[in-house]
Amino acid sequence: MPKLLYVGRMRFVSRRRSVMGAMALLGTLALAGCAPPAPQAPSPTATDAPVFASDAEALAAATEAYAAYQKMSDLILSQGGAEPERIRAVASREFADTEIAGFKQAADSGLHSVGRTSFDGIAIQRTTKSKDGIAAVSVYLCSDVSEVDVLDVNGQSVVAETRPARTSFEVTFDRSSLKGPGLVVGAREIWDRGGAC
Repeated sequence: MPKLLYVGRMRFVSRRRSVMGAMALLGTLALAGCAPPAPQAPSPTATDAPVFASDAEALAAATEAYAAYQKMSDLILSQGGAEPERIRAVASREFADTEIAGFKQAADSGLHSVGRTSFDGIAIQRTTKSKDGIAAVSVYLCSDVSEVDVLDVNGQSVVAETRPARTSFEVTFDRSSLKGPGLVVGAREIWDRGGAC
């Protein structure tokens, strides 16, 4: 099996060829062309409720939501992709579908992770306001995988030495279907135009 370069939480790059899309290491592993396009956050309307009173409140909710996503993603991959549907508690339907496909591919390949990811530098990129207040949130953040390894069935690392430890992402959050101003991760893309790292 060729060494793979694990980029952030969502991408591996082979030394022979690019493997785009998904591996949940905190994300998802999928071959190029297999991952659906990143879902767009729905446009809020004046009837959206509840909403956030301020950017600070929205940022706090986004930070909490991303931490929950990261924790669940780490857990699933550490268990070799078992019960991937658990990611639905912290992700939108479309994003969860992509993540689940990646977890299943990790399971089929006999991969699992050790260690935990972390993130910092989270900052509001934009908010969309409805009549009642902030209804959609996007942020920049820096994902740190320096403490994470991905191992095959023989316990051998599949992560290349050249993997970057820190990667900037743009993350968009959807409103949770639960009552209250909760958020779930709706989309997550590498941000390479300057960022949080």
